[in-house]
Amino acid sequence: DKWMFSRLNSLVKKMTEELENLHPHLAIRELQNFWLNDFSRGYIQFVRERLSAEDKEAKFVVNEVYLSLLELLAPFCPFITESVWQELRKKAIVKEESVHLRKWPISAPKKIDKTLEKRMENTLKIIEMGLAERDKVKIGLRWPLAKATIYVKGIENYEILEDIIKNQLNVKKVEFKHSRDKGTELAVELDITQTTELESEGYARETSRIVQDFRKKLGL
Repeated sequence: DKWMFSRLNSLVKKMTEELENLHPHLAIRELQNFWLNDFSRGYIQFVRERLSAEDKEAKFVVNEVYLSLLELLAPFCPFITESVWQELRKKAIVKEESVHLRKWPISAPKKIDKTLEKRMENTLKIIEMGLAERDKVKIGLRWPLAKATIYVKGIENYEILEDIIKNQLNVKKVEFKHSRDKGTELAVELDITQTTELESEGYARETSRIVQDFRKKLGL
């Protein structure tokens, strides 16, 4: 949650600077990158279970980010954002008559944590690398693995992100080690050894998926 608010405030700061310097094309690139990678492929994936459980803090973050993104997008896509805004008005989620009557967002410097942003940027890369490694050995994400070894320069305080990596890569254990290769900042190594327990859990997940798919087909 802290990372998401940090990235949002960094985005507001950067977009404001680019627009004041008459660089709208650079401003919209920043917005696109945040919306697609940090928010959609990152944060939303991390908090899916929390959102399903009606976690108030996660819902608050999503709401704040979503409304801010509409404000930031409004000068570039005025009609689309207005249409979305009016739908939100019907549901009493927003009060203003128009998104274009909202004030431009102001960045809060105290909420920006560049160190955390860098760690989360690396975490997203680690997850991407881990998924690519799974792809190479043809092991689907539903099948749990014993361990992922992460080689990174400056491993301090990465432990706070361990649960995110474990959940996203579906591994039982994450081990951080200093990167030995001077030219490599990040590397991921997966232990693909299968045990009876891991196989049993994998089959259980796959069975559950098949049953859920069949329920959908039956309309249940």
